[in-house]
Amino acid sequence: MKLGFFAIMSLLFCLINLVSAQEKTQGEWKNNHSLSELSRAPIALIPYPQEIVWTNQNWKPTGKISVVVDHRDQEYLKNAIRSLSSLLGTIGIEVDKEGNTLSNKHQQVSIRLDSNLVKKSEGYQLEVSAKGVSIVARDVAGAFYAVQTLGQLLKKNGSYVFTGCKVNDWPAFSLRGFMHDTGRNFQELDMLKAQLDRLAAYKYNTFHWHLTDNPAWRPESKVFPKLNKAENRKSTRDPEKSYSFEEIRELIRYAGTLNIRVIPELDMPGHSAYFKTAFGFTMNSEQGMKVLEQLIDEFCKEIPKKDCPVIHLGSDEIHIPNPQEFIARMSNRVEANGRKVMVWNPGLKGGNEIIEQLWYDDVVSKAFEGNQHPYVDSYAGYLNSYDALTLIQRYFFQQVCNRPYGNHLAMGGILCCWPDTRVDDKRNIYRYNPVWPGMLTYSEALWCGRPEAAPQYMKNLPAPNTEAGQYFKEFENRLSAHRDLYFQNDAFPFVQYSQVKWQLAGPSDTTLRVSESVKLPVFGGVQRMEQIFPSESLKNEIKQTVTLFSEIYSAEQKTIHAWVGFETAVRSNRRSAGIPASGKWDANGGKIYINDVELPGPKWQQPGANRYLEPTWEKPGNEIPYTDEEFYWTRQPADIQLKKGWNTIKVTVPRTYADQAWMFAFVPVKKDGSGKWIEDLSVEF
Repeated sequence: MKLGFFAIMSLLFCLINLVSAQEKTQGEWKNNHSLSELSRAPIALIPYPQEIVWTNQNWKPTGKISVVVDHRDQEYLKNAIRSLSSLLGTIGIEVDKEGNTLSNKHQQVSIRLDSNLVKKSEGYQLEVSAKGVSIVARDVAGAFYAVQTLGQLLKKNGSYVFTGCKVNDWPAFSLRGFMHDTGRNFQELDMLKAQLDRLAAYKYNTFHWHLTDNPAWRPESKVFPKLNKAENRKSTRDPEKSYSFEEIRELIRYAGTLNIRVIPELDMPGHSAYFKTAFGFTMNSEQGMKVLEQLIDEFCKEIPKKDCPVIHLGSDEIHIPNPQEFIARMSNRVEANGRKVMVWNPGLKGGNEIIEQLWYDDVVSKAFEGNQHPYVDSYAGYLNSYDALTLIQRYFFQQVCNRPYGNHLAMGGILCCWPDTRVDDKRNIYRYNPVWPGMLTYSEALWCGRPEAAPQYMKNLPAPNTEAGQYFKEFENRLSAHRDLYFQNDAFPFVQYSQVKWQLAGPSDTTLRVSESVKLPVFGGVQRMEQIFPSESLKNEIKQTVTLFSEIYSAEQKTIHAWVGFETAVRSNRRSAGIPASGKWDANGGKIYINDVELPGPKWQQPGANRYLEPTWEKPGNEIPYTDEEFYWTRQPADIQLKKGWNTIKVTVPRTYADQAWMFAFVPVKKDGSGKWIEDLSVEF
């Protein structure tokens, strides 16, 4: 299909306006800390403390360490003491808990509570000096988080040294959460506990446990045991797997030792195909509501209020004839059991006392304008959406709740992972989604807060020479440092990519071409065209092509490696043009040229497979697990032959159908000492 003259002119006008808008907003972004402060820091801390002074008074622990705790605080501080003992134990230091008595033979770590600290709940003061460590915390959570910061201050370069500093720190938001869907893809308790360990280390305090979805009701039910029978569940989704009430209590207890609260979600009345299979009627029917009321009572009887003060009822993506009656009855039942109610928004509307979790794909302040519900922000993109790298910039530049800090309504944010498509090896959830790099990035947005929103940079990276670009580069350095220090044996799909620069020309079709003299500078190794061009300009014109140009400098003739890819499917509905034909890079026809020579694609193991141009929810395609070769960050990188000096890169990126993830990725990588792929910064763009 040809693009009409007016469509071309409209898109060209958009392109010119984007250049103008980019020049106007270039580098406009604020951070809580100055670039010079962040760049001078001797340790890569995530999240970065609100206030820190580096003293050079390092502490090198030896022998036994006395942990000095006021006897009145001993029981309250057990989580912090346990975490401290574990930290020091990893470096062979024995902890001697001496209560209020200090032995002169030992170095000292003192921990105490002071409710008069002026900053917010969960705040703390931490001082590391040559004599030891002093922690003063507003509450028990603050003491625990002080120990987590202390853990990041440990240097392991032949000997063990804690970097000297004085920290005054507190969170911007009271609720800092992570959500995982185990209704669709069951995960064993050990895997969930490992997640909680990671979350606690980065100061998350909430685990949102999505326990039910179309394949299964995962919690045990003694009242309705048919809910736990395999024949009433999706046969391809671990139909025999459930969580006993004792296992649920165990995970909640374990989370409590890490100062993490669990919010279980019993999703209703949608996302409940298993329910009709088991009972023969729907949740919103009179019989269904009576069953649900008994299930809520049973769950609340088995899981004490003190361990689980909030119950999430879901309520999203459903149209029923009795929405007000349904949400009122279910909410009343939860509240009758002494719990608070949480629901999704958009979803069924309840009273103002209900906590709403916003999942609008829009700026939160607009989505919530005029509403008086307490709310939690889940806007910015799910971990199973987009691709592994562009999500990082979205989380970094997001202002949670569109506020610099929380208040009585703006509680905080929950980062969500929805691996809807069937997963065979559950470890692949971490490989195919940026769970850990996304979690670290979001932790800083939640803990530090952002002075202002930057939606323009959530979509398109700022130029590297701008202040905003330099802030992002500094965070990339910290993120890759944590990847290398703390995630050696875990999937961590992130490499630095902001150094890559492009000139973009187009859109065009094969007949009528926009002049390549009109080019838009864009930055970053991944470019998503739907983020560059306004969506209204793409609605009616599907067949379009953009061209990307870049130059890469090498000091010598050599072969480099690069993550290369075009369309990336989301991990929820498999929608994409699928795996290309062998020797090709893009099932939509995209091509790459290095020094005017086309770069041949791989010999794919499944050429032409998994082509689904429409969502596959509840269809056979959704039961096909993803493979490594479907993502640019998990398959073998491309070999790129470079000559000495400057080399040209040209990429054509066609759009062939309306819902295509219209994008391209090119990021140089190399292997580190352990065999992992990391950024290759030896070449210049």
